[in-house]
Amino acid sequence: MKQIADMLAPSGLVPMPFDQGAPSEAHERTLASYLLNRHRGAAAVRDILVADIRAFVDLGQSRAAADLMIVLRMLLARWPETRRRAPRLLAWDATSSPPRDA
Repeated sequence: MKQIADMLAPSGLVPMPFDQGAPSEAHERTLASYLLNRHRGAAAVRDILVADIRAFVDLGQSRAAADLMIVLRMLLARWPETRRRAPRLLAWDATSSPPRDA
């Protein structure tokens, strides 16, 4: 979570601890909309949320970014596997020889 704190620092937003306040019904609906991408994997949902938070921070939309931080916390609490960063897989095996033209 350190990188999220670094990302939000210039905007004046400070990530809140997990135990501050209960998510609203709007946060639940927002999470549900992000979970429509669950077929891509829980880590992909996390990455989409983080990208949207960055976009809102860049646009100066601190309230929207803060709301998405709550949604991100909800995701991390419900799907703990999203807390780990998995290495990106290569599209090919770099150790094998390149395919031959037929």
